[in-house]
Amino acid sequence: MRLKIFVSLILSAVIFLTGCGREDSPEAALDEIKIALAERDSKKLSERADLDKFFSTTYDATTIELAKNYDAYQEKYPDDPYFQHSAEFLTTYNAEHKALHLKFLDGVKNSFFAKMPAPDKPEDNPTAYVANEFEKILAASKASIKETRIDKNHATIILEVTGDNSLRGKFIGQMTFELGFNRDEKNRWHFDGIENLDDLMPVLVDKAEIIWITFS
Repeated sequence: MRLKIFVSLILSAVIFLTGCGREDSPEAALDEIKIALAERDSKKLSERADLDKFFSTTYDATTIELAKNYDAYQEKYPDDPYFQHSAEFLTTYNAEHKALHLKFLDGVKNSFFAKMPAPDKPEDNPTAYVANEFEKILAASKASIKETRIDKNHATIILEVTGDNSLRGKFIGQMTFELGFNRDEKNRWHFDGIENLDDLMPVLVDKAEIIWITFS
């Protein structure tokens, strides 16, 4: 569960870091998402992004990427119980526990928008703890749009994310995300998902392992 939650946390944070523009555009949609999160306005956020759909589809896509390179992760991290079985085991395990993991992420989302304070110890309120970590990651990161590609009703924003000099910022480091957006019949753009998970997964797994080693 640790790895799945960590990946969702990082991916959720980076897509909401920046944006610009007044006319409706993929950049304007990203900007509204950023504002909605800053204002803790779940209704405004839902007009541009479906978080429940994002969590679900990213969970499935992450499972596929982890299974695809399972042997490499197993060799690199032999002490991690998550990688002590097989790709088939991982795929089955994630499918069986998907509802439980998404319920946890839903709790994180609710804690974030309810502005729940961070607990003294993570185990006292895990969802509130993760929600506050999400906010700290946002504060420790900055992002810039390097390119926007539009093909009819689909767009891809190339977003470069860089951490600051804080501990969390150095942990984030520098990553490039390809964010997909779709345009509806009213010419409104909506966030659709991360399009380069195949490139990002090795880096995200490495970062997740650092956390596991530190806190296990």
